[in-house]
Amino acid sequence: MARSKAKERKTAFKERGFKQTLATISAQVIQLYLSDEIPWVIGYSGGKDSTATLQLVWYALQELQPEQWHKPVHVISTDTLVENPVVALWVQNSLNTMTEGCHQTA
Repeated sequence: MARSKAKERKTAFKERGFKQTLATISAQVIQLYLSDEIPWVIGYSGGKDSTATLQLVWYALQELQPEQWHKPVHVISTDTLVENPVVALWVQNSLNTMTEGCHQTA
């Protein structure tokens, strides 16, 4: 009985690898941030997509010198009152942690 080939997983990192892909995204975020004076607003729900987006922006902006931080980045979250209480608490704790991190960095 022959072994069947395992199905290859699709990934966004195959072409350049994980580190290079993240470095490319970080450079794009920095370029966009520095390109104008328009404040950013990032919606955060605590889910995987908004968490990944926010983390990419956070790490990219940390690569800049503080004097290059020339516009605000607002992180917003809306409690629809239908969220699982555990998720709602996670989001609130995450926002508090981010706020503390911003104050320590600034």
